Amino acid sequence: MRRSLRTSDPITLSIVIVNYETPEYTLQCVKSIYVNPPRCSFEIIVIDNGSKDNSLELIRKQAPDTICIETGANLGFSRANNLGINNARGNFILLLNSDTKVLDNSLDLMVEYMIANPGIGALGPRQLDGEGKLQLAWGHFPTLITEAYRKLIHYKLSMNDLKIRDYLEEKYARPTEVDWISGSCLMARKEAFFDAGLLDNHFFMYFEDIDLCHRMKDKGWQVHYNADMTILHYGGVTAKRNMLNVLVEYRRSQIYFTRKFYGLRGVLLLKALLLVKYGVNFVRWGVLFLLDKLSRNPTRENFVKLLLSKKTIELVFSRKTSPA
Repeated sequence: MRRSLRTSDPITLSIVIVNYETPEYTLQCVKSIYVNPPRCSFEIIVIDNGSKDNSLELIRKQAPDTICIETGANLGFSRANNLGINNARGNFILLLNSDTKVLDNSLDLMVEYMIANPGIGALGPRQLDGEGKLQLAWGHFPTLITEAYRKLIHYKLSMNDLKIRDYLEEKYARPTEVDWISGSCLMARKEAFFDAGLLDNHFFMYFEDIDLCHRMKDKGWQVHYNADMTILHYGGVTAKRNMLNVLVEYRRSQIYFTRKFYGLRGVLLLKALLLVKYGVNFVRWGVLFLLDKLSRNPTRENFVKLLLSKKTIELVFSRKTSPA
């Protein structure tokens, strides 16, 4: 039987941040927590995911109260966060991306909302990018229809479509139960994390938050999005440095997620669609790459797109069933 936390119970919030060669952003994130701390007891756990720069040295020097754990290698998002969760002592655990910034009393509002609603396993806030644009940090479980709709909405938001932004802000102005919330800022009860079995280590990056929320809901927990609390999320700071590998990992995780929840029929349909899309792209970008070579124009952009198409087609034909 689940015991509801009371306001008189001792509350501790554990904040887990994974750092991979983003010391400036990680420090900004940590400092924003100290500037806008929760009223309850809290700890900050930084998992350094095999950084080869001076990340740990800077973090330990400028944020000495932070708990730093070294992995020694890039374990991926799921494994690194699980390491933080297993070392956390809090009643509530917040997974927070290194490229985020905590605002005002957002942490207090999140903790208070979780205490007041004992059936909620995970909670996500409103997220804005560095320019103040709304991010799509929640959604429905992926299907062909919902994914197409999400990509359209995401594109319109990136183009600063005010009608779409206002529609979403109005529709989700009140706390809402959703299927999933983004792992860039996800607060959950420790009990819910362990009920769900933590993050699936087979995901290196992408889809691990959707997968976690799916398993929490399967265990009877609710997942909520609440626009009353806001954080900044600059987004993709690490990914931008190696976009090709990131895009390949996205597809790898998508295939694994689809097989896990939609079975053989679902994954065969997804692979068929990917084969058509990237088969056409392979021919297209291959022709453009050759034309660039013949014309002595810069070839890097078309070569990267050609390589992405090749690697995605290889994934389609791969018998490996998981990203790990």
